[in-house]
Amino acid sequence: MRRRSLALQLLLALLLLPPPLPQALLGAPCPEPCSCRPDGALRCPGPRAGLSRLEISQSDSLEKIEANAFDNLLNLSEILIQNTKNLVYIEPGAFTNLPRLKYLSICNTGIRKLPDVTKIFSSEFNFILEICDNLHITTVPANAFQGMNNESITLKLYGNGFEEIQSHAFNGTTLISLELKENAHLKKMHNDAFRGARGPSILDISSTKLQALPSYGLESIQTLIATSSYSLKKLPSREKFTNLLDATLTYPSHCCAFRNLPTKENSEFKIVNWWTAPCPFTPCL
Repeated sequence: MRRRSLALQLLLALLLLPPPLPQALLGAPCPEPCSCRPDGALRCPGPRAGLSRLEISQSDSLEKIEANAFDNLLNLSEILIQNTKNLVYIEPGAFTNLPRLKYLSICNTGIRKLPDVTKIFSSEFNFILEICDNLHITTVPANAFQGMNNESITLKLYGNGFEEIQSHAFNGTTLISLELKENAHLKKMHNDAFRGARGPSILDISSTKLQALPSYGLESIQTLIATSSYSLKKLPSREKFTNLLDATLTYPSHCCAFRNLPTKENSEFKIVNWWTAPCPFTPCL
């Protein structure tokens, strides 16, 4: 009798417990005005007047961002998606028609492909796209950023799992700055990666395994940063760097590409070698 009474008490206790939260609400709260479904998908339907910033972070349950997830949020200027390691898929068209977007950051997620940003159609000057610490993205495909913005852009693509940057990857962009630093597995940058692009003015390839720079599209570079670039044994000829003003490099031999530049072209040129400040006067092979 006593056992039956105890069992009944346990059953009643279970029945009185509040219903479990949907999986998408575990961890970080679902950001307004979004909806987080039990299957781990997120949608943020508009219109929502006055909403200019949306942050999705510290979520262990978000797995997918659907197409048109931010549809009609026309006043959004910033979207931050960070520290969501179980986010593995952002559907094509998730970022669509965001004319006032200035800053999109997607960092430290589990996504396996570069997200589709080609339908953002932002008209903001110096749009900043930050894709960082996404260790499962291995490729930057052709036309990856075309249609994102019709003005100038800064690309911060650092600390990812990139192994290859394909031909025409930056086609249709006007690049102010391109940061590829700390992509520790990046070995190949196609010779036509900059084909169809204007810029960049600043290129940072530090701490990568790039063995060569593309020979096309270096004319716009004013600042080149290549510290801890131990696989880059040789740079393209100096004729490719017609506007270069500042270079921070890894090996003393890198100086050879810029030695004996004509005075008129090199009147303001500054070179800083990672190991020795002045360019050493050793034979260039």
